[in-house]
Amino acid sequence: MDFDALLSLSTPQVRDVVPQFLAGYFSDQDPGLVEATRAGAEQVLRAASDDAIAHALSVYGEAGRDWRIHEADPVLRALSRDWMPRCMPNASVHGVENLPDDTRGCLFICNHLSYVDTQVTDSLLALAGARCRDDVLVVAGPKVYTEPFRRVAATALNTLMTPQSGRLAHNANDLSQREIATLAVRCMQLARAWMTERGPLLLYPEGSRSRSGHLGPFLRAAARYARGARHVVPLAITGSEQLFAYDERMRVADVSLRIGQPFVPGSGKTAALEEAWVRIAELLPEDYAPEPGTAVLR
Repeated sequence: MDFDALLSLSTPQVRDVVPQFLAGYFSDQDPGLVEATRAGAEQVLRAASDDAIAHALSVYGEAGRDWRIHEADPVLRALSRDWMPRCMPNASVHGVENLPDDTRGCLFICNHLSYVDTQVTDSLLALAGARCRDDVLVVAGPKVYTEPFRRVAATALNTLMTPQSGRLAHNANDLSQREIATLAVRCMQLARAWMTERGPLLLYPEGSRSRSGHLGPFLRAAARYARGARHVVPLAITGSEQLFAYDERMRVADVSLRIGQPFVPGSGKTAALEEAWVRIAELLPEDYAPEPGTAVLR
């Protein structure tokens, strides 16, 4: 189902069609998961008012159209937090006690394995009862809004749509380097305001998913997000590449999230990024740790 078809649905049609649409992205190798996803989505949408569903459709239609903060829609967030735990029944969270009581001014830095890393983190923080669970802002590239299922997931989160480094092939390729630089400054201002007033910023400095599963170098340009951060919190995720692999189908997988000790950023231009990389590497098991000779930054 494409964007136009989804956006043309009436409220009753949303309740009928969307559960089946979502279930279609779950592996047919596990009929029980498919049915549980469909039934869970039906329950979420039955509980939502007509106005709430209309608002969700509006948010979904507008997402990714401009370079700004897109706040999570409550109905779409409820859908995401319903389907994600079904795919990771044995998921574990370690170190939630390391999160500061007040996460304003905090930068969360995580390794990147899958398009659903953000949903995994959101769901696990919610299940663990983290105070910041509704206030995390994710730095997102344009690609997360370009496919119908990915956009459902993206609009379940607070996201800051920002142009990515020119080093990445999936950046918005209709922008000049000067335009990218101008937008990057604007997005940085939005990110800092959010961190100051609302909650933590979540960043994946590798820039794209790891193809090997091992931690890769961080993009130097990501260092700008650490400027002015009160604390940096390293996060290490494992198993999410099995949850949503390159066939873009959801399936059950063992997933874990490890939350490290916060640290105060150093004064060097890339010091916070480099220290976060080392700390994340220490949190990861051998199968995900950086391979020998991997550079910290690129």
